[in-house]
Amino acid sequence: MQNIKHYVHLFGKLIKVSFVENKFIILFSGLLFVISMLFGYFFAPYITNILNPMVDSFRDKVQQGEIKITHDSIFLNNVFVGIMMYCGAILFGLVTATLLISNGVFIGYFATQMPLNAFLAYTLPHGIIEIPAIIIAGASGFVLLKFIISTIYNIFSPNIDEKTDNLEGSYNWTIKNRIFSSLEFNSNILFQSLTLFGVSVVLFVIAAFIEAYLTIPIGNFFI
Repeated sequence: MQNIKHYVHLFGKLIKVSFVENKFIILFSGLLFVISMLFGYFFAPYITNILNPMVDSFRDKVQQGEIKITHDSIFLNNVFVGIMMYCGAILFGLVTATLLISNGVFIGYFATQMPLNAFLAYTLPHGIIEIPAIIIAGASGFVLLKFIISTIYNIFSPNIDEKTDNLEGSYNWTIKNRIFSSLEFNSNILFQSLTLFGVSVVLFVIAAFIEAYLTIPIGNFFI
């Protein structure tokens, strides 16, 4: 029992550190999403020709049963987007940023396709959890990009403390040693990115449950 408490404490500490040390990245991810959502809402008339066919296609597929609104389907779709955001860091964060922007624009535009009170009633129940999950997933991708950049930098410029550990200065800084040293030195950033991604997955699970089983009844109650 003590071991479980110990690991829970360590995991809670890791989550706290991951959010605190990357607060500006999370803020940037949130601003990117929110600004994109506002753009989709206020500039809807100018992007109708692009997004309206997507909205109509989505509605048709739902009505025809091609897309099923179930917990599993919603969760898998959201996690797939989350994985793409995370792995998008490999391409210098361009995929991560693109997915954040496109999701924000689409949600903002979709809000103009129905009365605002109806949109809020059928979106807020799960959206208050799903939107933070999207933002955190995007942030996890940017933190992974931070890890990649920092690791590459330290390969070419090894940590000064490690270089001076050997008083004789005879440490063999081969490319292999540089790579392993840099990975070890920046491993905390990698763990933080994985922690943020894990948090987003948990939020996606909760949001999917609410969207599949509670959103419509709650929306119907208020509309």
